[in-house]
Amino acid sequence: MDVSAPSVAVRRRAADAWAEIAQLEHASVASFARFTLQLMAVGAPPQLVAAALQAGLDEVAHARAAFGQASRFRGEPVGPGPLPLERDVFGPAGPADLAALAADAFTEGCVNETIGALEAASAAEMCVDDPGARILWTRIAEEEARHGELAWAFVRWSLAQGGAPVRAAVRAAFDRASEVLAVDDGAVVASPDDDALRRLGLLCETDRRAIRRRGFAEIVRPTMETLGL
Repeated sequence: MDVSAPSVAVRRRAADAWAEIAQLEHASVASFARFTLQLMAVGAPPQLVAAALQAGLDEVAHARAAFGQASRFRGEPVGPGPLPLERDVFGPAGPADLAALAADAFTEGCVNETIGALEAASAAEMCVDDPGARILWTRIAEEEARHGELAWAFVRWSLAQGGAPVRAAVRAAFDRASEVLAVDDGAVVASPDDDALRRLGLLCETDRRAIRRRGFAEIVRPTMETLGL
């Protein structure tokens, strides 16, 4: 793609958007490294540990590609800086608290990764002006969906191992996510650049809100019901 084709304003916004995406993917590398150790601390099955390790490698590739996109649009190298670690690797509850780990996995994986996969698939569909980004988003959609499946698998295993305390913690995490979604209805100011950015594979906030609601209603809530939660 010839990145000189979009306007200066669109290129600037695209660079900023890809840099933000890259930073989030970069942080996800650390999240999956922590999750891998948490899985081992609670004696999770080897296949879950292996899937968490692979997910971390997926996020490395996502971050590298997104920083590459940001660099193209900005016209200079863009990369990660030091990543602040705000809590210990097991969180405040400690490694023995299976219920807390399951609740975190629900929020970060069952909700965020699942909805992230839908966002990536939508970005790929809208991305008509940047074939490379379309391929990247398609790959990210597939891999984020697997990350969501990993989180659901861990939640199922945790429910079988931990019983009522895990059920209560996961249900509380679901209720919190529902509350956040319910208040996510503030006005969004549309930009004249939104359509141009969509064509480059970059969703606007209106798009993301609609996808969050759809993902929660069509995937997260029904899956919770299959678990009897």
